[in-house]
Amino acid sequence: MANKPRKCCAAFPCPNLAEPGSAYCLAHQPASTPATKKTTDPFYSSARWQRYRRWYRTNHPLCESCMAKGKTVPMAVVDHIVPIKDGGAPYDPSNTQSLCHRCHNRKTGQERSEKGPQVYSYAKNHR
Repeated sequence: MANKPRKCCAAFPCPNLAEPGSAYCLAHQPASTPATKKTTDPFYSSARWQRYRRWYRTNHPLCESCMAKGKTVPMAVVDHIVPIKDGGAPYDPSNTQSLCHRCHNRKTGQERSEKGPQVYSYAKNHR
């Protein structure tokens, strides 16, 4: 099998050739940023949360936000009304609600905009 020809580095106006399988030469390789990768909180992988989620989903199969608007939409996410990191009770039925993806994304976006811009560790380390 013949080797593919190397391409010019994507960092214009760099005259170097890109490394095989990459768009950049060695000098312009993007730094690996593990701090920016999303990691799942171990809480959501726990057996206790999985059992609670299954129980709640069985008892609340429709999106509660859509039901309040008169729509019938199946739920997709068991959401904490007050996030656990903000002091919300993790297994309290009065602190959880079933939401469809659209309502969950809307709620999460509103919460993030209310908190204001967040400074990520990547930005702190690379100023």
